[in-house]
Amino acid sequence: MSYDSHEIIGGFAGLLLVTGVMILLPTIPALVYAEYNTLPFFLVPGVLAAGFGIVLMSKYPLADELPIKTTIIIACAGWLLVSVIGMIPYFSIHMGALDAFFESISGFTTTGMSLIENLEILPRSILFWRSLTQWVGGVGIILLFTILLKGGMSTWRLYTLEGREKFTPSVKASVKNILLIYSLLTTTCALTLYICGLGAFDAINHAMTTLATGGFSTKSASVAEFGVNIKLTISFFMVLGATSFVLFYNLGKLDVRKILEDAEFKTMIFLLILGGLLVSGFLILNGMGVLEGITEGFFNVVSILTTTGYTSANLDGWPAITKAVLLFLMFVGGSAGSTAGGIKVWRFVVLFRIVRREIEKLVLPPSAIIPVKIGGRILDDEYIIKISAFMFSYVLFAFVAFVLLSFSVPDLFGALSLVVSALSNVGPAFYPVTQLDFFSKIVLVVAMWAGRLELLPVIAFIGKEVPSIAREYYLKRSESKKKDRSETSHSANKLGILAFGEEFAPDPSSAGLETHS
Repeated sequence: MSYDSHEIIGGFAGLLLVTGVMILLPTIPALVYAEYNTLPFFLVPGVLAAGFGIVLMSKYPLADELPIKTTIIIACAGWLLVSVIGMIPYFSIHMGALDAFFESISGFTTTGMSLIENLEILPRSILFWRSLTQWVGGVGIILLFTILLKGGMSTWRLYTLEGREKFTPSVKASVKNILLIYSLLTTTCALTLYICGLGAFDAINHAMTTLATGGFSTKSASVAEFGVNIKLTISFFMVLGATSFVLFYNLGKLDVRKILEDAEFKTMIFLLILGGLLVSGFLILNGMGVLEGITEGFFNVVSILTTTGYTSANLDGWPAITKAVLLFLMFVGGSAGSTAGGIKVWRFVVLFRIVRREIEKLVLPPSAIIPVKIGGRILDDEYIIKISAFMFSYVLFAFVAFVLLSFSVPDLFGALSLVVSALSNVGPAFYPVTQLDFFSKIVLVVAMWAGRLELLPVIAFIGKEVPSIAREYYLKRSESKKKDRSETSHSANKLGILAFGEEFAPDPSSAGLETHS
């Protein structure tokens, strides 16, 4: 299948426009706080990206019906393109190219790993930019891009590539509902944090990174210095951020039955309570005070399971058993159709039901048919295979990344935590990110990117689309060179005939050129 470069360029143009407008927003805090030295790092890329996007969109209009391969290219390469543009503001604080790109993609993927050690000395415009990348990344840069489309199959394909399912008859309606719910929750969180005593700037930033389940903070110690009331508020909204938008939609419709039948949400709450009790218990047994143990245990369990990644304590100093619990929760993640990362609670629910079915079939006749049923919904075999394929891909990808990282990270448990944290878009790990070398950072960048797009599209992009594009490009170049040689041969023949007549015309075969009739 050939690729229509006009369709791909049109898609990238739309992303340039969205990113350009977005990168201009931090100029507001830059002007408010008189941070004029950072202004060019927002204005120049913002104006150029938006300008190029508008020009290219006028020349290559966005197609409403795109082939599935083209949507994969736009989605996968688009996230890298946006992250490249998003790294430019970090040059204002003298970050190197790789570190700036790492920080940018960590923000957009809502991972929250950071190479910046002292946040308090950063310009507020940069702190706001970090938070904004997570807020936009939480809802999905591709989701914002679909607003520019008219709808149809292309919009649906791009929408689902970020791991979502539509909950209204129209994808466009689903997108609008998501943005409305997301904005209302963020505003409510910011106001609540402000009422609880957080300054306006900090309240806005933490509201954005909380609902995005991203975890970037304006403080080097994350939320450790905040009071209990602020931690409780953040915990509550972290849970909301990791809850499926479908549940909020049903809540708005007052559809109590669907809310009560939501197996994923009930399982997530169960895991939060169980994980909180386990971690708190181990901390208390290890000598921590009861109240402190409960507060720290539950807060960090909520933060890790929702893949937000705030920390209220030095997790490296915690007992090994608590680290093991937190590592498992990193694997699980939040709800499908939310801003959270990880494998997703829903997939674990499905796998649990599959295992239970297989155990039941052991004592039943071979002809017995036991469907996998969750919340009144019977899952077909194709869907079950898709879930299983994702789980296998996740484990395999994590293993390969772990092996690669183990070459440069001496602490194997630390290396594993880095891989799982990056792949699940969590953030915290049991090894300092600032001590990583060039190669390790590249491995984690790929893991963050693949995890945000739920692996399979990235595997298809790297394994099939990139080689196909390279092969097609090579064939076109070969044909072009062949055509050039042909035209050179014709020109030589004509010159020979004009100058000396036909008997002195150069012989194409003797010159190593092809003859043409």
